[in-house]
Formats: sequence, structure tokens, C-alpha cells
Amino acid sequence: FTFRAFSNPNPSATTAHQNLTELDVSANNFFPSLIPPGICAFFPNMDYLSLSGNKFYGEIPPELSNCSSFGLLDASNNQLSGEIPRWIWNMSVDNILDLSKNKFSGHLPPGFISPLTNEVYLSRNRLEGTLPATFYTDYSVGVLDLSHNHLMGTIPNWIGRLPQLSYILLNDNQFHGELPCTFCLETSKLIDVSHNHLSGHIGYEIFTSNGTNCNGRNAYDDPHNDLEFVTKTKTYTYHGKPLYHMNGLDFSSNNFTGEIPPQIAHLGDIKVLNFSYNMFIGSIPETIANLSQIESLDLSHNNLSGVIPSQLTELHYLSTFSVAYNNLSGKCLQKIAQFNTFDEDIYRGNPLLDCTLPLMTPNPLVRPTTYDGDEGGFIDMESFYVSGSISYVMVLLVIASVLRINPYWRRVWFYCVGVTITTCYYFVVDHLPVPTRYKVWEPRV
Repeated sequence: FTFRAFSNPNPSATTAHQNLTELDVSANNFFPSLIPPGICAFFPNMDYLSLSGNKFYGEIPPELSNCSSFGLLDASNNQLSGEIPRWIWNMSVDNILDLSKNKFSGHLPPGFISPLTNEVYLSRNRLEGTLPATFYTDYSVGVLDLSHNHLMGTIPNWIGRLPQLSYILLNDNQFHGELPCTFCLETSKLIDVSHNHLSGHIGYEIFTSNGTNCNGRNAYDDPHNDLEFVTKTKTYTYHGKPLYHMNGLDFSSNNFTGEIPPQIAHLGDIKVLNFSYNMFIGSIPETIANLSQIESLDLSHNNLSGVIPSQLTELHYLSTFSVAYNNLSGKCLQKIAQFNTFDEDIYRGNPLLDCTLPLMTPNPLVRPTTYDGDEGGFIDMESFYVSGSISYVMVLLVIASVLRINPYWRRVWFYCVGVTITTCYYFVVDHLPVPTRYKVWEPRV
């Protein structure tokens, strides 16, 4: 199947397709080609266009700007390149814009999100430069995926002020500086800023809804596309109901410093928390034990000190846990409940941490057994001799009784005795020296 028919549409064909509003040709095996420029002329009333999962290359044709608006524009998972044309940012995309998994390059303009766009997917491209410093905070975007690009600079404050933004994926870029204090993690679903160069302290304000950060926030909980997120040390793709029930926070592989705020306990529904490969100091907050729904907790490769809170054993859904390579001290957690399934690698790299099993405390009600050294051992030799003699006599009596009662076994017994005597006799005769064997005794005269 090719798109040659869309290159030069005739008026009759255009009239015939005026009623078509949705065109979905995703996940086909088209011959590698350019996106046909005449799609909008062929389908003038189209507001849903999905071209994902094909072999389209080159740039997006400017003729697509003739479409009045799109409810969905999906050209993901192709080989499109060049800069994203500015008319895409200026046109009205009422719902979803997905240009991920291509080879787009260049910078993002100040108004790269339409006011009515709910979801923006630009991940796995070659975008560079910084994010615009100003933005309209009344936009309705709920999903912003800019992961796996070459973006740099600081994360602007407006990202945390968007009232419905619940899925923020900025991982695997080159962002630096501090995390904006305008974030509201309590109403967010997924936030991934891992594998960047972020630094500084994490303010307690982003963990609580009591401040101004979370005023007027409404969580966006119905993403159309798949989202990738690292859970339990593996990358999973979430979609539909699993994504709806997923709450995660990934700050790993950055340069964050300071202590982990105890206000983290306000993230009551969180399932994944990854603070590994940073420079956090101080002790592990005991309030982490209030995260009753958490399934994966990774605090490894930091500078945490102090003891591990024993309350963590109350996290019954926890299936992945690590505090390796810190400066923790004291005792390891008891091997109870789910912690009985973890090996000692979760504590590796903490030289002051004692993970030896506790010695069993003797029961004071049980008196230990002692032995008198004069008895010569723990065996009563007098009783041993008496019991041995009685057993020997009993065996002889049993044998004699059997031979007396049963004539068959009596004949067998005497037969065996005769054979044994004969065998021994000839053994002695055959193995004695020859002079002794033939020597005849003669009396002396």
C-alpha cells in the first residue's frame, strides 16, 4: 500500500471524501516514503490523523497546515527528521500531539504547546536547547513527555504551575540546576527527572498540598498513549488501567544534596520511589513507613547515615528495596514478612552496618545439663555392661528355643556348623608349613 493517490487528488475524489473525519493508517508496513502532502486536500474535514509505526522519512510537509485543526496528530515511531515546523505549534491540536520516536532536531519555540492540547509526546528525538522560560499557566496539558532528548538548561517554573499536568517525563536529558519549588508531587501521577544533572536541595513544599503549589490542581488521569517508567529496576510500558493506578517518582542519577524531607509521607498513594545515585545526606526518614502502598524503594548510592528505621518492615507491599552503598550503621532490618525474601545485597557497601544474625537467647526456665567429671563421660559404664550381658543371654536363649521347636532349622543349623568346621579344617591343613604337616611323632628311645 502506498500514498501515491494522495499526492494529486482530483476534485471528484475530494468531494467523495469530505465526510471522512478520522484516518488511522498506523502500524502498517508502507514502502519507505515521504508523508504525502495532499492528505488535507483529500480529506478536508479530517481532525484525527495517525501515521505512527510506519517507515515515513523526511520532513513533515507544509501542506498539512491546510487542515483546520486536529483532535489527534500522531506521527510517532517513524524516521522523520528536520525541525518540527512552526505551523504545528500554531495550529489547534485539541487533544494529542505525538511526534515521539523520530529524528527531529532543533529547538522548541516559546509556544510549543497549544492552549487546548492535553497530551504532548516528543520523546526519543534529537531536540536540543532550553525550554522556554515563559508559558501560559492556564493551559490544559496533562501529559508532557520530553524524555530522551538533548535538552539542557534549567527546568522552568511554569511546568509546576500547569493545573492539570500530572505526567512529567524529563528524564535522560541534560537539565541542570535545582528542581522548581512550584511542583506539586501529591497531585502528580508520574514524575521522572532521572539521568540529568539536577542539583541542590529538594524543598519540602513540593511534597505537601498545604502550600500554594497544589491550589486549584486537578489530576489528569486518562493518558491516551503508553508511558515508559522504571519500576523495580526494569523499564516497563504502562497503558490503560495499569497506568491509571500507577504513581511513581524517579529522581535517580542526579546530583541532589541535602536531606530527604520527612514530608515525603504525604505521597500516600505512591508505588515507586527512586532516589538512588545522588548525594543525599542525613538519616532515612521514619515517615517513609507511612507510604503503605509502595512497592519499590531505592535509596542506594547516596551518603545517608544513621540507622535504618525498623518501621520499614511494616511496608507489606514492598517487593524491591535497596539502601546499598551509603554510610548507614546499626543493625540490618529483621528478616520478617517480605524482608525475609531479600538477600544481603540490599545492604552492600555499608561497612558500619551489622547484618549478622542475632544469637539465640537461652531460656531461663530450662536448666542446662551438666556432667560430673568423675563419671568419665556421658555413658554409665555399669549400666552398659549389664544391658549388654542381658542382651547376649537373650539372643542365645532365642536361638536355642528356635532350634528346639523347629526341626527344619535345627538341621540347617547343624549343617552350617558342619560346613564351617570342615572349611576351617582344610584351611588350616592347606596353609600350614610342609615340615609340620608331614612330621610324624616318634617316641624317644
